Amino acid sequence: MLKKIDEILKQERIIGYLDPHAEEFILELNGEKFGTSSSCLGRITIIEGKWPWERDKSRVVYKSHEKISIYNIANVISRPFNDLWLKVTGPIIHIRTERIDCALNILNIARISGFKHSGIISSSDNVFTVELMSAVQITMPLKINDTFVFSKESLNEIINKANDALDEGHRRLRKLTNMVKEDLIC
Repeated sequence: MLKKIDEILKQERIIGYLDPHAEEFILELNGEKFGTSSSCLGRITIIEGKWPWERDKSRVVYKSHEKISIYNIANVISRPFNDLWLKVTGPIIHIRTERIDCALNILNIARISGFKHSGIISSSDNVFTVELMSAVQITMPLKINDTFVFSKESLNEIINKANDALDEGHRRLRKLTNMVKEDLIC
C-alpha cells in the first residue's frame, strides 16, 4: 500500500527535500489509512526573469522557508539583475489514500482550514493523491528593467507583509493538522 512515513522522511532528509520544522506537521498528517507523499511548508523566493511563472526563462536566486530580513533582500537586490520578483507561497501538502471517502473527507477539512485550492490530482493503482494547497500567496515585482519599483521606506513594509503571509500559511497548516487529528474519519 502506502510507504511508511519514517521511510519517506528518511529519504527526504537525505535528499534535502525536508523543509525546516516539517516533521512536526508531517508526522501528524499521517494515519493508518492515509499518508503524506510530499510537502512544502511555504516559502519566500526571489525570482529573476521577465515573468516569475516562465520556468524556462526565469530562475530562483533566493529561497527561504523562514522569515526574511532586510539584509537577506538587500543582498539579492543589490546584484546586477534586470527583473526581480518577490514570491511568497503558502503550504502545499500531498496526501495519499486508497479510500475515496477518506480523500473527500481530507478535502473537506482542508477547505475549512484555508486550503481552498485543493483537489484530488490523481488516482492510479487504487491510490488517490490529494493536493492541499493554501490560498496564501504574494507575487510582486521588485525590479523591472533594472529599476526598483519600491522606495527605500516601503521595503520594510514589503518584508513585513512577506513574513506575515508566511506566518498565515503556518497558522492554516496548524489548523489543518489539528483538524485532521481531531476530525478526520477514514
